[in-house]
Amino acid sequence: MRFVVDHDFHIHSTVSPCCHDEGQTPEAILDYAIKNGFSKICLTNHLWDESVESEAEWHEMQRFQCLKSVLPLPRAEGVEFLFGAEADMDYNFVLGVGEEALQSLDFITIPTTHMHLVGNTVRKKIETPEGAAEIWLLRLNALLQKDLPWHKIGVAHLTCGHIFKGRTPEVIKLIKDEDLYNVFSDCAEKGLGIELNMKTLSMSEEEKVILLRPYYIAKDCGCKFYLGSDAHKVEALEAAKDNFENIVTLLGLEEKDKFELVKTL
Repeated sequence: MRFVVDHDFHIHSTVSPCCHDEGQTPEAILDYAIKNGFSKICLTNHLWDESVESEAEWHEMQRFQCLKSVLPLPRAEGVEFLFGAEADMDYNFVLGVGEEALQSLDFITIPTTHMHLVGNTVRKKIETPEGAAEIWLLRLNALLQKDLPWHKIGVAHLTCGHIFKGRTPEVIKLIKDEDLYNVFSDCAEKGLGIELNMKTLSMSEEEKVILLRPYYIAKDCGCKFYLGSDAHKVEALEAAKDNFENIVTLLGLEEKDKFELVKTL
């Protein structure tokens, strides 16, 4: 059976400091789910937990107490609205999630590719595509060494534009198949989710070949996938489902490839 596009597990509201659309409220996000026939959505505002020490400085709006200000989330029949977070990992590979958050959040998506945040996620500016490819693997492997509840952990946007000056295809081409098979085999063993949100509707055929390769390999390794728009504004939600459908078609995904997220009790 074809992978059913019935969810979005990576969405921001105005609580995220980088969300500047006042209309991007939990109510608007719920309306998006209803209009698109989604049975599950997850709010994932940026998190650096105040209980976790870091050498880097993080925005006050990323505190867990700030994230909880959206609760209780609005409800609608047929839609499960989950409370999650997008939690960063600093340049020392410290993950900004405290014990309370780890226990109470329904889902945590972790972007190992926020490689543009100099002084936060990377110690110094990345100077070359080769350096970016090395750090791409280093950060993902560092995450996989952690002791986490992998059943509610996802890895966000592995081929996003933040990797190196918008030159993502150039970087991804440098990562060897062998290294990708090794890291995604580990992902599959742990059972975490791999996020799909590449803007394939606007990609060239050459870009598709390059940027879909990691996901084909992840699929070959037995990884499970979830859909995440990473929307920071209402406008970004409008084409999300069409993009999801296109990704599913390009990767030939089936329901057995889906990462199943169950609400925390």
